[in-house]
Formats: sequence, structure tokens, C-alpha cells
Amino acid sequence: MLGLFSIKIMKNLVVLDIEIYPNYSLFAFKNIDNNKIVTIEIKGEDSFLSDQDLKKLKTILYKRTTFGFNSRNYDMPIILYALKQKTAYELYEMSKMIILNNIPGWKTIKDFYLLQSKDINHFDIQEPSPGAGVSLKLYGGRIHSKRLQDLPYDPNLELTKNQMDEIKSYCINDLDTTIDLYKSISDRIDLRLKMSEKYNVNLMSKSDAQIAEAIIKSEIKKINPNARLYAPKINKEATFKYKKPNFISFKTQELNDVLKYIENHNFELDARGSIKLPKKLRDLKINLGKSNYQLGVGGLHSTEKSQTLIPKKNQLLIDKDVASYYPSIILNLKLYPKNLGHVFLDVYKKIVEERLIAKKNNDKVTNESLKIVINGAFGKLGSKWSCLYSPDLMMTVTLTGQLALLMLIEELELNNISVVSANTDGFVSLLEKNDYEKYNDICKTWSRKTQFILEDNYYKALCARDVNNYFAITVENEIKEKGIFAKDSLQKNPQGSICARAVIELVKNKISITDTIKRCRDITKFIHVRRVTGGAEFHNKYLGKVVRWYYSKNGDKIVYSKNCKKSGDKVAKSNDAMPIMQLSAFPEDIAYDKYIEESISILEEIGYLNL
Repeated sequence: MLGLFSIKIMKNLVVLDIEIYPNYSLFAFKNIDNNKIVTIEIKGEDSFLSDQDLKKLKTILYKRTTFGFNSRNYDMPIILYALKQKTAYELYEMSKMIILNNIPGWKTIKDFYLLQSKDINHFDIQEPSPGAGVSLKLYGGRIHSKRLQDLPYDPNLELTKNQMDEIKSYCINDLDTTIDLYKSISDRIDLRLKMSEKYNVNLMSKSDAQIAEAIIKSEIKKINPNARLYAPKINKEATFKYKKPNFISFKTQELNDVLKYIENHNFELDARGSIKLPKKLRDLKINLGKSNYQLGVGGLHSTEKSQTLIPKKNQLLIDKDVASYYPSIILNLKLYPKNLGHVFLDVYKKIVEERLIAKKNNDKVTNESLKIVINGAFGKLGSKWSCLYSPDLMMTVTLTGQLALLMLIEELELNNISVVSANTDGFVSLLEKNDYEKYNDICKTWSRKTQFILEDNYYKALCARDVNNYFAITVENEIKEKGIFAKDSLQKNPQGSICARAVIELVKNKISITDTIKRCRDITKFIHVRRVTGGAEFHNKYLGKVVRWYYSKNGDKIVYSKNCKKSGDKVAKSNDAMPIMQLSAFPEDIAYDKYIEESISILEEIGYLNL
């Protein structure tokens, strides 16, 4: 019942989390507007919800909009089971079944979706969050939640009263971490709300790729109500041939040999149902000018390392990116999943055109919404569970993208214009200003031939440890960054970001490494976060499976805990570490010299010290 998802209801949000033990069930809720906390407990194996608690639980579920993390698979099915007056032990048995057998929670209750759509407003923020397979604790480390804590007691343990109190404190902390994550992705949630209302499809708990599939299916149904939208069955032994577009051609023997091999090869599927890149292509190094290039499943990339480029007065450093590269390949080559037919292209083209109009009109919401659909649809081509599944199309898109870029790079190098870096949908050239007209003509000719649009950016500097870890300074003094140089985000673990920031400040503004580091009073810039399989400890005190530390004058190593295979081994990069599982005031024992040393090491890795 999509109409229930209104902005008014979305303003009255309650986060939920549960903890289940053989003799204890806890249902915890927190209103994110007024911070009011409600906990409902079942104590004793044979106990169930009292009439008063049952009424309280129903009021929250039916009168509020609730959300959680992994809640559709775990929390909500158990909560609905509790509404049937099941005992604490019965809830524990259900919890075990979900966890140990990896059964999606909704499969354990026949009427889960009926109840949810009819009476309950609930959404799950796990899929809308941008990471893949990331736990709530690790997200907490990435967004600098105040306290990181593992579950204090084995979930199979019968708890004492004091242990129940500790579990309650732990659960409430998880509520706070979930709220932190919700606030970090509030823009993504807002987009899902607006898209749900626009397309009349509930998208609140979906990932970007899931949204793409849901909307494309919805739009196809509008055109053809009788369309059968199913995941096609493709024989795992099937092989596929690459058919190159007419515009792909090369001049050098090396690239023609590569093209001939690709056209003649029978591409196979891997265990996940994706196209497998043969070893010969994986190992192949393509030499053009002074750079080497590798083909990959995801895209082309150059193999440069330790490179700092600052153009001289008579030079230009230009980054060229292909606008909407993979979507353009899909539309230009008229590629569509066979089981969906040409109607897929009609829908996809309409969405791309709507996005271009929104971008031109500065309609950010529509622009970002449709960007999710356009890019997500490409991702679903490789998912064997999706109605868009077409491994041959994904292969055609990615190989065509790589070959087309190589074609342009080859032409530039044959005309003595140096390409210094390339990755997936773009490349960077360092050229003499006198060669700009020739460079521009080559790029325009390629665009006319391929029908792809190139967009450019002019750099004052490009500093790269390798193709996946670099930063560039534009002529407008903006920073483009990737890998270790990117700001802390939901998609990467904090790794003492002050070091990368100090390097950027030195190159950009000539501020010394020491000044940047010692002037910073934000502890989150000094923090390292790491997931430790089996858990870690410090001085015999258990920390958890996600650990957070800074480097201290009084620090020591963090080690794997006693119960795991690597027991006693040092956790990587944790020499001189001081755990900081709870954030507080800025510490005065920071080992500044270690951060300065790391920053200088980065300068060496990007070749800056060799200038």
C-alpha cells in the first residue's frame, strides 16, 4: 500500500532492533525526532508478551514508520512471530533457524508480506546503504559512531538479570548506530521515497540495482501488461562470442591481434553466472607509447605507478571522460535482454532522455533518481537472479568500452600525444599546447565515429600511487580524489586520512606536512578502522570484530583474539595502536611522528619527492 509512504509519516520515524536469547527477548525502539526510547522484554523461556506489551508493540508498528538494518530478513519476521504470542524460547528457535540456515526471514512466516503491506510501514536501510556485505558495526566505524561494541554474550547463552541489562545497553547503542547510518544516507532514502511515489512501486528497502530492475519492470508492464518478466535460465556450460561494432578498428599489429583473439574466443561463465575473462586477456599487457594497459571484467585500466605530473607552462594536462559510457553503448548498439525484447530499449531510452532533460533543467532529484536506474540496470545484466540477466550483453558493453578507448589512445599515441593514465571510461593526456588542435581533432573524429560524447577537465597536477589511488587538482583548484586520497565515506574504512590530506595540502597549497597534521584537532582524521575475522584484543581485553584505533606514544599492537585461528598474531598496521572503541575528547598522546612518517611515505609512493 504505497500511499502509506507519505512525507508526513516519514517525519515520524522510529528505529528498531531486537536481541534474542533462549530466556530473553528484547524489542527496542527509538524515535529519531525526540530520542524517546521504548523497550519491550520477554523474560523466561516459557514467557510471552503480556497484554500490555502486546498492545504497546502493535501501537508502535501500526502507528509509526519503523526502520532497521537487515530488519526485513531478521527483526521484522521475529517481531511478527512474537505478535502471535510465541514464547521467548520459540523466538530463539526461529532466530537460530534464520541465522544458522541463512534463511531469509520472510520465508519463515507465510503472511509476512501481507501483514507488512496491509498494516505496517517499515523499511530496511541495509540495501539502500552503498556498501556490499558491510555489517552495521563496520558502517559504525566508517561514519565515526560514538561507540563500537560487539554482542557481549553468546546468543545461545541463558542470561542472568545483570547480563540482560548489559544486552539492553548494547542494543540501544545499536539503535544509535543505525540512526547514524540513516542520517548518512538520508539523501538516498529521500530519493527512494520520491521515486516510490512517482512510479507507484515500493522502493524504500531496495539497492540501486534493485530499484533499476523494479522500475524497468514497472514501466514495461505499463506498455505490455501481459509481459512475462522472469530471470532467464542460461545453461552454465553456455559459451558466447563477442561481435564487435563496425566502428572498432585498429592500426597497430598488437591491437589487431588482441581484437582477433577476442572475436575468436568462446567466452565461458564463472560460478556466479558472469562472463569469465580468459587468462590470456587477464595477463595481457598492451603497450601504447610509454604506458601499459590491461583489460578487465570491469573495464580498461593503465598500470602506472608512482607518478606525479605537473604541466609546464607550454603543456596541458587534460582528463577526458566518456559521458554515460555504458548506457551510451547499450543505446547506440541497441542492446536488449532477449527475454524482454525491444521494449526494454524503449523504456531505457525514455529514462535516459528524461535524465538529460532533468540535468539541463537543474532538477537534481530527478537527475539523481534516473541516474540510479540507468546505472543500476547495467549492473543487473550480470545478475542471474534478475529479469535483466544477459551475460552476453554485459560482455559486449564492457569489451566494447575497453576496445573503443584503446582505439582512441592508439590514435593519440601514433600522433605523438602522450596518454599518461586510463581507467574504465576516461583517460588523461599530457601534451604540448601546440598539439592541442591535433589532439582535439583526433578526439572529435573518434566521437563522430563512435557516437560517444567526451567531456574534459583540465588539471594543474595529477599525483598517483597507482591507477586506483590518486588525486588531481583542477585548474579551478578543485580536488578529484580516489582510493586512499578519497574522503572517509560509507564505502571505505578510515585509514588515518590526515596523512593523505596532508599530502594534498602540500601539493595544492604548499602547507607543510607537519603543520597540517599538528594543527588538526579532529580525532576522526587520525583513526584506523579494520574488520578482524574472529575478533581482536588489546592487552588481553576483547575489543570486537571491528576495531578502531589511533597511533599513540603509549600504544602497542592489537592481536587476534584467543578464539580464532590467528590467535596472538598482530592485526595489520596496528603497531603503536591505542584502541578508541568509544570516541571522546581529543587525546594528547598522539604519535604525530608516525603520521608524518606515513605522509612522507605517500609522497615517495606518488613520486613527488623525485620532482
